[in-house]
Parts: sequence; C-alpha cells; structure tokens
Amino acid sequence: MNNNVNNKWSALAERQRQGLTAAFEALAALDATFLSSREGQRMRPVSFRDLVLWTKGPPGNLPAVYKMALLNDQSLRRDFDRLLARTAEWRCERAAAASSGLLDIREGNGFRLRLKPSKGAEGQVYVLIEFLAGAPDPQPLSLTVCGPEEACERIALPEFQDAVAQILCEEDSEVVRLLRNPKTEIFLW
Repeated sequence: MNNNVNNKWSALAERQRQGLTAAFEALAALDATFLSSREGQRMRPVSFRDLVLWTKGPPGNLPAVYKMALLNDQSLRRDFDRLLARTAEWRCERAAAASSGLLDIREGNGFRLRLKPSKGAEGQVYVLIEFLAGAPDPQPLSLTVCGPEEACERIALPEFQDAVAQILCEEDSEVVRLLRNPKTEIFLW
C-alpha cells in the first residue's frame, strides 16, 4: 500500500480531474435516477448528507433532483445555505438592495470578482477572481454561485497567479448569468 498518495484536487493532473469530474457527474446522475424512480416506488428524499457530499466532491453542477428538493423543502434549503456559508472560506453576499441591473463587479470578504468580455473570442467572458491581500494559503479550489430558489453552480478554479485566477466562460452560461445577478451569493473554498 502506498502511503504517499496525494489526495488533493489541486495536485491532480488536468486529465485526472476531468476523469474524476466525469465519474462524479455520472454517479450523481445515476443516483438521481434512483431518487426519481420511474416505477412508482416511493422516492428516496434528498438528504442533507447528499448535499454535504456534493460540496466535498469534485466541482460540478447541482443535480436536478437536488435543485427540486431545495425548491420544495425550505428547511433543507436553509440547511444548505448554512452548509455553504460554513464550508466556504470566502464569501460574497447578495448585493445591496439599492443595486439595480446586472453586475460586472462583486466584492467579497478579501476578494473581488470581475466579469470582463474577452477581446479574442466573441461571446466569451473572463471571470477574474482577485485576492486583495495577496494569494491565500491554501488557495480556493472551487467557485460556487447560488442564486434565488434552486439555482446553484460550482466550477473548479485554476491555480492562482499573483493572487488572481481567471476562468474563460461562455457569456450566456449559467455561471455568468448567476454572477451578474445581484441576488446571488458567491462562495470560494
């Protein structure tokens, strides 16, 4: 048995991360299939433990069955919101009530998130995350954006360079849509 195995997500090669992400998404889809049994059997409800496992797994979208559970069970949604707040080392809360329109800059505790259109590729946007006091140690590995009701997306963060991480996203992606919405919260861990 090799005791020198490094289990950190950031230590994995990109190909390994992609493989693990695909495996996790496949298992989540399989789990969702069992949760929404087609044969009229009683469905297993989404539990708080399911949500904890999602936060600890590789970055990926919240499965549709989980989103429906959060939409329909306000107690589970409150527990999920508290879980995210406790899991995240950095947080950007909803924008002030006076905010109007879509946002391109968000300020969190110790970081700033900016959306900047790509000059090289039309229809793409850079998501720039900048830590104001220098790169933290350890660096966050994922960005989670949760909007009103069931909307919640989680993506992997690249390694920070000079306290800045940048992610290229499609302008019409769910993550960018949520980041611009003043009613969303942003979590980094």
